[in-house]
Amino acid sequence: MKKQLLTLLISLIGYTVYAQIPGNTPKYIVSFKNWIEQNPDYFTDTLSFKLPNNGIIWTYYNAQDYYTEDILTKLQPVLKKATNFPEKEERHYFLQPNFWESQLDYVAEDINRRYTSHRTSYTLGIPIGLDYTGGRFTIDAGFRMMADLKRFSLGASLTNTVFFTDRNEGGVNVHHNPFINAELEFRPYKRAISGLQLGYLTSPSGPVFQGQTFQINYRYFVKSTIQLKIGAVLTDDAKTLIPTIGVRFF
Repeated sequence: MKKQLLTLLISLIGYTVYAQIPGNTPKYIVSFKNWIEQNPDYFTDTLSFKLPNNGIIWTYYNAQDYYTEDILTKLQPVLKKATNFPEKEERHYFLQPNFWESQLDYVAEDINRRYTSHRTSYTLGIPIGLDYTGGRFTIDAGFRMMADLKRFSLGASLTNTVFFTDRNEGGVNVHHNPFINAELEFRPYKRAISGLQLGYLTSPSGPVFQGQTFQINYRYFVKSTIQLKIGAVLTDDAKTLIPTIGVRFF
């Protein structure tokens, strides 16, 4: 009997906690959900936005951390473009400045990504970088085109890995290694942009790459124009693995 009462009590507590967080909210992390449960009186104010199709967006906040005017200024321009919001649906946002997923900027970005129409744009670039590959410093330069979607970018690039070797009679030899690459970039909110590059060498030249050669690189965007790169090259018909690190611009 005691076990049954304990199970019922746990179920009621769970129902109470669930009732504090309505359905159709962002996928809040566990620590934030726990914080809401431990601070049920924090959310003293609500502000709702009724859309033309009778959809409603609710925001819950504390007036000491967020001013109503700031919420209106941030969300109203985005809501005017939220033409994809489902008819008569409701969505709930909890605002708390100490968690990135409950900050006002995140709410605006979430509404923008979920409910506004997005036209694909295209970015053209001329990336250039300096790598350390196979015990040698190399120049990496080329051309790329990316299709910018809501959450990521997808595209292709042509890059040239250039090696330099000394000539016996003086001077240097320049070895060009052109790669055809597929590129994917992720743009999560409040986290650095990162990219993945997969490439195939069309014509090996120089002392490092031999036979069929492939490359895979991960890029971490320090700034919009500066990227750190780490990856590997599979050369000699994919029998030999060569690590590579470097920095890339644009």
